[in-house]
Amino acid sequence: MTISDILVYLDTSPACGERLDLTFRLAHRFGAYLIGVCPEEAAATLGPRFSTMLRQEALSGEWHAAVGLAASYVARRAQAADLVILGQSVPGEVTGLDAPEEVILACGRPALVVPYAGHFERCGEHVLIAWNGSREAARAMQDALPLLTMAKSVCVLLVNPEDEAEAELAEDVATHLARHGLPAKTEVVRKEFEPVDVAETIRAKLAEAGADLLVMGAYSHSRLREALLGGVTRDILRKMSVPVLMAH
Repeated sequence: MTISDILVYLDTSPACGERLDLTFRLAHRFGAYLIGVCPEEAAATLGPRFSTMLRQEALSGEWHAAVGLAASYVARRAQAADLVILGQSVPGEVTGLDAPEEVILACGRPALVVPYAGHFERCGEHVLIAWNGSREAARAMQDALPLLTMAKSVCVLLVNPEDEAEAELAEDVATHLARHGLPAKTEVVRKEFEPVDVAETIRAKLAEAGADLLVMGAYSHSRLREALLGGVTRDILRKMSVPVLMAH
């Protein structure tokens, strides 16, 4: 498994520089073709700048101005790429793509969401997989395999399983990853007599493990339920410390 083409969303926010740095590192690692998409109103500036960076990096690629709604345009273009790289929503900034989840839900491809703050020279050396037994989690885990080829540690995290069958499945996932040559282990967090904030537990484990990549399914429950009751996807996208590989 490899990554042959990567689509990245460009914007005028200060966070875009770090997103591009990570994108170029991944493109060099995989020898991938790069496709840049930028807001139509910023195309005159961002497009030529992206072309210049491609030449400087000795990478092949192209760029496009998003026509119409950026989320719809990016999702459609991403269907013909192996990976789409997006930015976390930036408070107070208008990027043209202020809700990355719109692309994640529509594109049918793995999406790597990069936080607006921080530096990410490593991505995929120490990995946390947020496992909940859902189809979305399984899809994200499998889609992440190309990014895990240099992993030094992979932790499959399961928070408050409903029964032992869920815990056994998490062990099976770690065994599956081990068959791919990955140093995977399982960690189960049980808090039976107190409320559990799953997103906060994930963030705490990311910090504890020194992780540089989080892998998780997006919207295992409906967006309406998450909007009404709160949800892990929404919470993680709002408060991110490392790049997050999501799939739906």
